[in-house]
Amino acid sequence: MKKLLLMFAAVGVLFTACNKEADCGHEFIEHDYTQELVGTWTCLDMDYAEALVIKADGSVEVTGVVDGEFFETTGTIQVKNNKMIYKLDNGDEWEGRFEMTAGESFTMVWDEEFDICYTYRYCENDLADEIVGMWVCNDGLPGVENDMGIKTFTENGKMTLTTQTSAFVDKDLVGVESDYKVIGDLLFMMLPKQNVTEGKTPYLASLLTYTPDGTSLGDILTEKSYVAFNNGDVIYSTASFVRVKQSLNFDGKVYAYNTAYVTNAKGKDEDVSMLGHTFNMANIGAADFDIVFGADLYLVELNGNSIKHTFRPNGQDVEVVTPVTVDGNKVTLDMSAVSPICRKVEMYMFQDKDNTQLHMYMPTDSFVNYFANLMIPDLIAEGKLDVTDATAVEKVYTDMEARIESINVSFVFKARK
Repeated sequence: MKKLLLMFAAVGVLFTACNKEADCGHEFIEHDYTQELVGTWTCLDMDYAEALVIKADGSVEVTGVVDGEFFETTGTIQVKNNKMIYKLDNGDEWEGRFEMTAGESFTMVWDEEFDICYTYRYCENDLADEIVGMWVCNDGLPGVENDMGIKTFTENGKMTLTTQTSAFVDKDLVGVESDYKVIGDLLFMMLPKQNVTEGKTPYLASLLTYTPDGTSLGDILTEKSYVAFNNGDVIYSTASFVRVKQSLNFDGKVYAYNTAYVTNAKGKDEDVSMLGHTFNMANIGAADFDIVFGADLYLVELNGNSIKHTFRPNGQDVEVVTPVTVDGNKVTLDMSAVSPICRKVEMYMFQDKDNTQLHMYMPTDSFVNYFANLMIPDLIAEGKLDVTDATAVEKVYTDMEARIESINVSFVFKARK
C-alpha cells in the first residue's frame, strides 16, 4: 500500500486472479458491513502482505510489506452498498467493489477488467504473545532442505536467527539479531541489510499458525511465505518449528543418537577416515553419521558441568568425559581438557519441553574442530601423528579447514529410558 499505483504496474507479481463466478462475480447484495469489519484482518499474496486493524469508527491501522518495502500508516475504511472507500493518511486511496463472508474473510476487487482482487482473512487471536520464546526447525526453511533453523523471539520486538545460506541470506547466520512485529497472524521480519543476499529485500512476511502441544515434543509454529529466487521464480513455502527450552537440563540425562541433518555441505572430493568410517566432504550426508553414531553405539550423558560420550569405534568401547561451559543454549566442549592437542568446540544444544529429545547444532567452524578432534585418536594409534610435534598437530586442523568449504550439521538424540 506504499504506492497503490505500483500494484497495477506489477500485476504479474502482486495479483491473485479471481474466479469470476466463485470469487469476484457475486451478485450485488445491499448490506452495511461497517460493524462486521471491526477486528484484525490479514492478507498474504505473493510479495504482498498486509495487516489491517479496523476500529468501530472506521479508522484503520495498516502494517505491510509491498514491492519490497515495509510500511506502517493509518487511514479510514468506509463500506456502503458493497462499495469500499479506502483512504490512507499517506495520500493513497482506493475505491471499488467489496465482498464479505461475515466473520471469515472479505475481498477488495481492485480491477474489474483484469480480475485483480485481494482477500483478507479474519484473525480471531493475536499471536504476538504466543510466539515469544525459542523455536527450532529441522526441515523446510525457504530455499534449503533439512536445515537446522533457530529463532528466538523476545517481548521487545527483537529476534535472533541462526540458519544456513538460503534464498534470503548469502552466508550462514549464527545468532544474528533483527527486528520483528506480529499483527494478528502475520509475522514481519526486518533482517539486517548486511546479511541479506544482494538484490533481495530485508523485509520478510509470513502467515503464522500456532498449535499448542501440536506434537509430543510440544508447541508447533508453522510459517507460510512466498519465496522469490534468483531465477525469478516465486514459490509458496512452509516451515514448521517446535518450541524448545531456552535453558538446558544437565541433570543426569542420557540420550542415544537418533538421526542427523546435514546441509550446505561443500568440500573437496577427498576421502578421510574417522572412527572406522571413510568420509568424503564432497558428498557427506546424514547416512555417514548413521553408520558411525548408530543408536546402540553413541550415547551422551549430561552431568552438571560435563558430558560423557560413550561410543564404540572399531568395535571397542570408549568413554570420554568432556568438561562443558553452558551459556543459555550455547555449549562449549573443552576437548582440550581430555587431550591438550584438541581444540575447544562451540555448539548449540536444545531440549524439548519434557527433555525427550536433545539437538546438537554445529555450523562450519564448530564442525571442523569437532571432526578434527575425533580424527586425532586414530592418527595417534596408527602412528601418523606425533603429539609432541606442534606443527603436525596444527596441520590436522588446517587440512580439515581446507577440506570443508561449508557444512551445517544437526544431531538429534532421543532420551534413553
